Amino acid sequence: MSSGIHEKLGIRGKFLLISTLSIALCALSVFMVSLKEHEAIYIKSVENNLEALTTNVADDLLFTFSEDPDNFVLKNKLLTFERYDHILYAYVYDANWNLIERYIKPSARPTRIVHDPRYQSLIAHKKPFPVTHINDFLVCMEPIGNPEFPVGYLEVIHDFKQPIADSRHDLLITAIPLVLLILLISSIISWYMFRRILTPLIRLSAFTRQVKHTRDYTLQHSPEGVNEVLHLSQDINSMLETINQENQLNQEQNKKLRQQQASMFRLANYDHLTGLPNRRYVMETLEQQLSSAQKRHTDMAIFFFNIDSFKDINDLMGHATGDQLLHHLSRIISGCLRRDDILARLGGDDFLVVLPDLPDPDIAKQIAQTILEQLKAPIAIEQWEIHTSVSIGIAMAKASGFDIDTLISNADIAMSYSKAAGKGSYRLFKPKMLSLKRRTLQIMNLIPMALENNEFFLVYQPKVSRQGGVIGFEALIRWNNPELGFIPPSEFIPIAENGGKIGEITSWMLCRAIQDLEQIQAICSYPVVVSVNISSKDLMTPQLENVLQSALEEHHQDITRLQFEITESSYLEKFDVANQFFSRIKALGSSIALDDFGTGYSSLSYLNRIDIDTLKIDRQFVVNSFNSDKDASVLNAILDLTKQLGLHSCCEGVETEEHARYLIERGCDSLQGYYFSQPVPLADLAQAIRSSVQQYHRLFDQVRLPDHA
Repeated sequence: MSSGIHEKLGIRGKFLLISTLSIALCALSVFMVSLKEHEAIYIKSVENNLEALTTNVADDLLFTFSEDPDNFVLKNKLLTFERYDHILYAYVYDANWNLIERYIKPSARPTRIVHDPRYQSLIAHKKPFPVTHINDFLVCMEPIGNPEFPVGYLEVIHDFKQPIADSRHDLLITAIPLVLLILLISSIISWYMFRRILTPLIRLSAFTRQVKHTRDYTLQHSPEGVNEVLHLSQDINSMLETINQENQLNQEQNKKLRQQQASMFRLANYDHLTGLPNRRYVMETLEQQLSSAQKRHTDMAIFFFNIDSFKDINDLMGHATGDQLLHHLSRIISGCLRRDDILARLGGDDFLVVLPDLPDPDIAKQIAQTILEQLKAPIAIEQWEIHTSVSIGIAMAKASGFDIDTLISNADIAMSYSKAAGKGSYRLFKPKMLSLKRRTLQIMNLIPMALENNEFFLVYQPKVSRQGGVIGFEALIRWNNPELGFIPPSEFIPIAENGGKIGEITSWMLCRAIQDLEQIQAICSYPVVVSVNISSKDLMTPQLENVLQSALEEHHQDITRLQFEITESSYLEKFDVANQFFSRIKALGSSIALDDFGTGYSSLSYLNRIDIDTLKIDRQFVVNSFNSDKDASVLNAILDLTKQLGLHSCCEGVETEEHARYLIERGCDSLQGYYFSQPVPLADLAQAIRSSVQQYHRLFDQVRLPDHA
């Protein structure tokens, strides 16, 4: 309410109010000071008069005491105080302080001064005392006669409260008209000053309010008034011109800033290639939605997936085609989702789908199945028709405890199961899937200890030439752990590759194979070659070459007795690095075998660019050739291609007499498989060689070799 009154008064009312209040306060202050001074002077005057009066009366009483004191005479003397209006009481004491006479004014009001502690304290001393102020009274005690040897004492009590009140009342009656006159004159002068000085200022204030409300900084005020107001008007006009210029500049800069902020927001939160939300944005959104779902007691799901064989597509068709494929897949998958679902690209070919408000896991399965169905049709990009698929892992928020890390980890584990089950499939996470992850971590942690405790060992599988002789061996690593038992290479090798431990395993395997060369050579009466498998991860560090050189020198072995096998996919994954490494190895006299040939996506496009000696044909071509004429034609074409390129051919996975006979008839240079011998420890190698030759001779009478065999 006070603020509303304050606003209504305005400058005019405030000026008049302040002026009037100031003058009134000044007048009141002067009056109060005058009143106080008046009271002080009055009290001092009364004290002096009372003291003088008391002294005079005491002197008069001395003559009475010089004779034998008579109460009647004392009473008459005390009646002297009758003509003094404010003398209330008078007491006469003898020299021994015995009350002998008193005077009490008839009109005196009752008082309790005799009960006041200060008064009692003064009387108790039984000595004269000057005029003393006690409550509303003045008390004076004077000796009668010589102060050293008084004959008595005179006490007088004077009331000064009523006189001061009367004096104050008289002063107010006199001063109030004067104060009112001063206020009237002051108001007239203030009004005149207001009209003279403040009217232009008020107009200027109204003008500034207009600018504030309209925000029109092009307005100008007409200068008027005295010099100060005139200059203020001019300054305000100048300031408005400056503000207008700055405002226009700020508007332009703000527009650019908003555009930049929108651009920066998109760069920070969206993938530039697909236009989808990126990792940062989707993780923040997912965390918020998980919190919301937990509070509302609802469930939600995520998909974690990537594109099957995406690297092969990049290698064969180029990264530009791969980028276009990512863009096309993003549009296709987005069309399979609900309105509130979010598709995000995490990086590379990894994607994440957020499915909020999901009451039933079957809904997630239906959406995943829809995505897989939509991707069955080939995608046309330039001259290519690309058949691709995705492997989807599904995880539910409630089953993951609404924890974002657990949710993503569960979806990742489910995707691993999906890939293991076959490309183009989905899997919903189940708690038992965690056992695979725990085992993987356990194997990862056990590898360094296994190397230290010599838990790994090598077995050797013979390679039989089409003429029947054992021409070499493939060194294969095995692991028998005291805690987990036998762990197959197909399990621990990928774990070691993903965990960065494969280099240590390869180094150990290479050193052990070189160490065994002397004993292998002693078993065989003719030169043989031992093959050692290496990973693409081994090509990224010079450690392998250093280990190789050191082991050869330590055991006095020749590198020509070694052959390095690398899978086709690993060679192509690190093509330039692999070519450089194998060129250096071949220059030293070693040989190179390309393992699992035919399983890669773009083998034929690279055959004329890779530096190898041997093509090892994957077992699937051998097995499938007996079930399909097309597969048999593919196998024959690979064998013919090997001859035309001047390479040595080796078929692995030879498990039956039928396999062996068929391959020898087709001109395969060497064979390897369980038909001849299983991989055996070094101690059983002599027996494996004899068994392999015997198995070959079982076919010899049945197979007629060509003349050049």
